[in-house]
Amino acid sequence: MIQVTPVSSLSISRWSSRVSLVAVFLCLVFGCESRYSDYVESSPLEVWAVRSDEERPIAGVEVRALLASGKELVSRYTGPDGQARWEHVEGDLVVRVEDPEGRYFPQERTVKDLKKPLLFKLSEGVSASLDIRSAGDGGAGPLVAQVEVWPMDGAIVHGSTRPDGSVDLEPLPPGEVKLLISAEGHVRTVLDFTLGEAENELGQVVLQPGGTTLKGRLRAEEPPTELSFRFRGVSIKIPAPVRGSFEFTGLPAGKGTLVGWRDGRELFRMPVDVSGPVQDLGEIDPELAAVSE
Repeated sequence: MIQVTPVSSLSISRWSSRVSLVAVFLCLVFGCESRYSDYVESSPLEVWAVRSDEERPIAGVEVRALLASGKELVSRYTGPDGQARWEHVEGDLVVRVEDPEGRYFPQERTVKDLKKPLLFKLSEGVSASLDIRSAGDGGAGPLVAQVEVWPMDGAIVHGSTRPDGSVDLEPLPPGEVKLLISAEGHVRTVLDFTLGEAENELGQVVLQPGGTTLKGRLRAEEPPTELSFRFRGVSIKIPAPVRGSFEFTGLPAGKGTLVGWRDGRELFRMPVDVSGPVQDLGEIDPELAAVSE
């Protein structure tokens, strides 16, 4: 005769609790599958790239995930279905999509909800060319310079001049853009243009020698690792502080904002009224600067 020992609901509850605790322990040691998602903060991020006119998938488009500071975390290429996908653990992201073949102008978008797929509708871009000279050479000498295009719609496009001072920029979105032009020993200059269809000849730009050197010291146990200076709708990256000190050259006179990050997280914003050949901001406490605006 077989005897069956009754099992109470309380015993089952205790047994289930022990199994759950064991599962959590194994999850922490060996990693978890999606069924233990309560214990691992990870989400799949889906990005889709299609043509804006036909909504046809575009393969081979580069998709980059960056922190707000510009640090790149991951890079993928869209497949035949126009999709790129990867796991992301936590934090806000900036997703940049650009075409290596130069057909479509790049786009960026800030992502806060990882559960929603991102759809980028890409459009064909236009081109722009200009010639950069130095006023220090009577406006006749070519200048080695870096150019950033900040469009109203789309992402930043970078370019550099050739030895003769000329530069071609593409692909760019048609419409209003800002050009940030930087050259050693010259004032960083921001110009506004409106781009039409196809090719745009922007003419000659003459940069003035000089500019303000901005410097200071950051007081903090964990100082910012990345700095930038914003003015006239653009943002310039400043070299990482060395032992808390930073120095940056070629700023134009006027109002701007000094911004500091650490590990992709913004720590402070500090308004600055730029003037003179050298401006020393002295010692900056990021915690106080964060509430000074």
